[in-house]
Amino acid sequence: MVDAMRKSWYVVVALFLLMTVLTTACGREDPEPAKPFTVRMLSARSLSGRWERAAERGLGLIAAELDADVARFRVEDQGDARARLAEQGRAGVELVFCVGAGVEKMLHSEAAAFPATAFVLLPGRDHGPNVGSIRFLPEEAGYLAGAVAGEIVPDRRVGLLRGVGGAWLEALEDGFVAGYRARQRSGKITVEAAEGPDGVWELMSAGIGVALYASDRSDPAVLSAAHNSGILLVTTDPDFMHVEPEVVIAAIEVDVPEAMLRVAREVRDGAFSGRVFSFDLGSGVLDVVLNPDLGADRLAVAADALEEARSEVTAGLVEFDGLGL
Repeated sequence: MVDAMRKSWYVVVALFLLMTVLTTACGREDPEPAKPFTVRMLSARSLSGRWERAAERGLGLIAAELDADVARFRVEDQGDARARLAEQGRAGVELVFCVGAGVEKMLHSEAAAFPATAFVLLPGRDHGPNVGSIRFLPEEAGYLAGAVAGEIVPDRRVGLLRGVGGAWLEALEDGFVAGYRARQRSGKITVEAAEGPDGVWELMSAGIGVALYASDRSDPAVLSAAHNSGILLVTTDPDFMHVEPEVVIAAIEVDVPEAMLRVAREVRDGAFSGRVFSFDLGSGVLDVVLNPDLGADRLAVAADALEEARSEVTAGLVEFDGLGL
């Protein structure tokens, strides 16, 4: 009789515990899935240069490394850009990259209305409470390129070949001229400048052996003219090496995707503050690369000049106006 009662008691307790578990489980609400980190990119529809291509790769890197929800939009004009900026803010997008010129002035007024969204110019120098800019310090890379150019041709005469691009190219040219002149022992040295395919022939007629092709968009006619004239080029895009491997001796390498990833990581982690994100040679984002097909003798000379100039810059022996933003 006692055993039967004990068994009955065990059954009651077991049923009570089972009902308690079921009641608790039924009353518990499933947690909402975490909201993905959202990143958007706005660029002009007409833009087809290096910054847009590099920024697209940056979006892909951010999606892969940060598991972010990314999308890219092209804008037609100022009105379209303003509407798109407001649209991203209203949607609660956490980070918006604005690639290319044209939105700097309107960005501050639009960004102020959406303080929870970080807006970042690429490239740029403006900043505000929730506005940042990615700026590369082209003076330093230009200095390295100028040093290489000054050693690669026997007569040591270099020029500037200007194309289409942003204000960063001016600083790049300044650094290039400084790097070239630092290796000359003569007095005042002039550096010839020209533009477009005709400019290639002008430089050739002036006795220029190598020129900095400062452009964000390659002009096939310029590259063809350089090939036909025999002028060697330092370019602003390593991709040009594959287009004209016998002409391009070196290129400015800017790891835009890596820079974007570093900024995006700050935004995701809640550490973002509106400022200029400056990347120099020490950042590992900016550098000069040599064409491996230069030939053994030229490659050795260029490599020595490159490393000597790099040591000067990283040791703080070269000063540029505007550094340290």
